[in-house]
Amino acid sequence: MKIFNDFKFFYNNQNSENWNFAENYVPEIFESKFIVHWVYGIIENFPFEKYPLKNETFADINKRVKIEQEFNVLLKKEELYKPVSIKYLAEKFKVEYSQKTVELIPENPGINCLDNLSISKLKESLKGISGNSKLNLLIYESEEYDYYTADLKKEYANITLEKYFEIQELYGFGLDTCLFEENLNWCLTTAEEAPILLGCKKEFESEIKRKINLEIFKVENGREMY
Repeated sequence: MKIFNDFKFFYNNQNSENWNFAENYVPEIFESKFIVHWVYGIIENFPFEKYPLKNETFADINKRVKIEQEFNVLLKKEELYKPVSIKYLAEKFKVEYSQKTVELIPENPGINCLDNLSISKLKESLKGISGNSKLNLLIYESEEYDYYTADLKKEYANITLEKYFEIQELYGFGLDTCLFEENLNWCLTTAEEAPILLGCKKEFESEIKRKINLEIFKVENGREMY
């Protein structure tokens, strides 16, 4: 369909060497680009200072197991975690506040990504910014992955958000996709090698910041995401 042609041309000419740049995933028509960050949660009374960062000795192993059993974190159930901002995590663990914050914190079970809450907030956000506009979805997986997406169409014109999230949740948001609004005010991209990205026209940026119910980090062209 004609509405997809420019997008297909853009993705057919991606440079694999630019995998760490937002402009490799968000078409140039969308001047402003943001990383959409998932929500993270924290166990309030978790003894972070006592939890061994290394697991090399029997003493470390035993200490870890004791703490993990005490706080019942093996399954990492979302209800155990209090949602907090990325800024809060940066301040608590004294690391840089950015899209890289979580990666800078030593891995431990006292912090967890809250997938269900994040998806719920993303749904609310997209409803807010889309309004009554029609949405279109392009799936641009390369041919070598066709077996993986054989049951999907490549183009979905006038797709509902319900159908969009049905597809994304089925594939764990790992497909190479671009969801865009009919007036081309904004788009949302997913890719196996990149975070979820939101692109928009400059004049739509304030609307995005007002209605997106997740933390977003602006990424300038020419700057690496990670």
